[in-house]
Amino acid sequence: MSFYISRFKGMETKEFNVEVVTPMFLGGADTKKAELRVPSIKGALRFWWRVIYGSDDLEDMKKREDSIFGSTTEKASFSLQLRDTESIKPVLANPPQGIKVPTQSKGKTFSISIIEYLAYGLYEYRKDQKKNIFIKEHLPSGKKFRIVFIIKNELFNDQILDSLKMLTNYGGLGSHSRNGFGSINIDSLSRPVKMEGELKSFTALSSKSILFNRFSLKDKWEGALSEIGKAYRDARNSLENRHSFVKRPLIAKPLIPNRTFSMSTNFQMGNIRGRFCLCLTTIIVLQSAKSILKPVKK
Repeated sequence: MSFYISRFKGMETKEFNVEVVTPMFLGGADTKKAELRVPSIKGALRFWWRVIYGSDDLEDMKKREDSIFGSTTEKASFSLQLRDTESIKPVLANPPQGIKVPTQSKGKTFSISIIEYLAYGLYEYRKDQKKNIFIKEHLPSGKKFRIVFIIKNELFNDQILDSLKMLTNYGGLGSHSRNGFGSINIDSLSRPVKMEGELKSFTALSSKSILFNRFSLKDKWEGALSEIGKAYRDARNSLENRHSFVKRPLIAKPLIPNRTFSMSTNFQMGNIRGRFCLCLTTIIVLQSAKSILKPVKK
C-alpha cells in the first residue's frame, strides 16, 4: 500500500510496502552474499525507464535520463531509502526444485530440476552428496520491507513511478531476474502496458510487442516458475541446438502475481491462506538481430 506522507518545498515522499515473490539473489561486492541495496534498485529502475521512455536519439535520451537518475556531473531528482530490512535474513539453501524435465547427455536420458535449470550458475555439483548445492545466498520468498521515494522534482514524479510499476510488474532484482528470480510485489501499483512507438535498437517496448498470457494460476511460486521455465526451455530447444546460444536472448520469462489476490493475505512463509495466485506472462519484442523478449502484463 502506498500513501502520501508530506510535501515540502517541491519535495514529495512516497512509501511502498514490498514483498519478495521469488528467491532474490541480490548482492554487493561479495557475490555470494545476499543483501538489499539501494544502488541495485536504482539501476533496475533506470533500465525500466529506458524500456518505456527511451529513444534511439541516444544523446537526448542520456540527457533526459541523467536529469532523473543522475550522473557523474548531475544529481538525481530523487533518493531512495529502505526500511524494515533488519528482519530479512539471507539464507544459503536450495530452493524448491519444481517440476523435473527430461534431458539427454552422452547418450543417457535423465531428469533435471526446471528451477535449477533457470538458476544455472548459482550452484555447483557436489560429488559427495550427488546433487547440486546452491553456493549463493538469497532473500527468501515472502519477506517484506518498505521502500521510500523522496522525489525532489515533481516534474519527474510520473516517470519515476512508472519505472517502479514496470519493475514490480514485469521485472525483478538481482542475479537471474530474467529467469523469474527476484520478483517483487507492491499491491498498490497498477499494471501499465505501453506497447507504443517504433522498434528501437535496444530493449524497449513498441507497437510490435506481442503479449502471451496463457499460463495457469498456481498455488506456489515454484509451480508458476516451473511452468514458465518449461515453456522457456521448450522454446529454446525449438530455436536452436543444445549448447548454441545465438538466439537465446530472444526469450525472457517473468513471474508476476495475480493482482486480484492480495499477496500479503494469501501467502505467508509456512502458512498459506487462500491461494497464492501467480500469473505468468511473456512478451516478445521483435526488434532486430539484437532483439530480446520483454515481459508485459495486462
